[in-house]
Parts: sequence; C-alpha cells; structure tokens
Amino acid sequence: MMPNPRWLPPARYWQAGLRSPHKDWLLSRGSLTAYLIALSHGDFKVRVLHQGWHRPHLDERLALALPPSQRAWVREVALIGRGEIWIKARSIIPINTLRGRGRRLRYLGSRSLGSLLFNGGRREKMVIQQTVTLLTRRSRFNYAGQPLLVQETFLPRLFDAASLQSIKL
Repeated sequence: MMPNPRWLPPARYWQAGLRSPHKDWLLSRGSLTAYLIALSHGDFKVRVLHQGWHRPHLDERLALALPPSQRAWVREVALIGRGEIWIKARSIIPINTLRGRGRRLRYLGSRSLGSLLFNGGRREKMVIQQTVTLLTRRSRFNYAGQPLLVQETFLPRLFDAASLQSIKL
C-alpha cells in the first residue's frame, strides 16, 4: 500500500469515475466483513500478514493527529473469500485507543476488526483512492471514544466474484 496516496474526500469522489459494482463496494457504509461473508457463502477468513508496533506513514499520522515519533499498533491482513484474497487491509491503532475497552483491538488474531467496529464503533470519515487497477478506501473510526484508521484495498478478484452473484450492499 502506498505511503502517500492522493485521497479523495466525499465531495470529490466523482473524480474517481467509479461505476457499479466497484462504486457500490467501495462506498458501502456497512460492515465489509458481513458483505464478504455473504458473497463467499460463509467461506471467509482473515489471514494476519503482519502486526506490531510501528511508526505510521506521514499521511496516516496526519489523519490521526499523531506526533511524528509516536508508534501505533499496525495490523495488516488479507480478507479471503472462497480461497482467494479479495481485500488487503491495514489498520493503524494509536496507543490511546488500545486502553480500556479498546484493549481488545490488539488481540484480534484471525478475527475481523469489523466484527468489533460495527459493534460499538462509528465511522467518522472516509476517503478513497484509485490507482490503475486498484481501489482503496480509508476510514477513520471512533471506537470507545478513541480514533483509529482502517485502509482497505479492493482486489480485482473480489469484483470477479461479485459479478457472478448479487448481494445487497
């Protein structure tokens, strides 16, 4: 995932020239996990690619208003439907967010972050980016009164699978 992408806020989404079904998936406001489970008929899993303490990229620090030297819990996962990687996700969870109720965010293992965010969290802001073949969205969430970022890159195989069946987004 690119460290300094050109993000489009809601007022500029039109510049991405999105069409359905890509637009429907990218701009969906509900639980992506729930949509992927439905599309995969339950054959869904989360594979942790990497997680640990790191300094977030500059644009991530700015989005979370973090000081330059502050580390955060960075979690990168592959969301897999029917044995294929459909989405790669990167979550940036500041230290303060991991206190109190947010402590559980550090110990998700192979569970989806969405399973917690849509049970006590709230999406605050979403921006999108389109590269040649990939669509990415980044959302700032509020969980237990504290911020975190979730970035999701939608891979072409997701849209191949989605074109074979229709699910309500």
